[in-house]
Amino acid sequence: MKGFIVTLALALVLGGCAKAPPELSPAGNAAFQAAKVVRTLDIVRDVATDAHAQVPPLISTDNTRRIVTWHSAALRTIGAAPGGWKPTVLAGLDQLEKVVPPAEWVHVEVYVRLLRTIIAEVQQ
Repeated sequence: MKGFIVTLALALVLGGCAKAPPELSPAGNAAFQAAKVVRTLDIVRDVATDAHAQVPPLISTDNTRRIVTWHSAALRTIGAAPGGWKPTVLAGLDQLEKVVPPAEWVHVEVYVRLLRTIIAEVQQ
């Protein structure tokens, strides 16, 4: 229940429910939607690095590096393919979840659920 409340609160704060202004061009609409995803990608990365900075670290150096590398690749993918990045970003996220151990994944899991929710709202 706590995870749901945090996810809902973050979605509302980030404007996950906000629609693009109707006067935007198709390219502007794509950029508006991508910006919401990028902000949430940044949150996932920041949570991972903050968890790593704890004493003792909640996420190992290797897994923090994997999350940061995935974040960087996702940003490059969104920038390179503004109209068709969703499958690639989601596939990378699926792979990331498979390699990060559950004991460490739990620290970013709620933010990843938020990310998946926001990506699902994006219309390409």
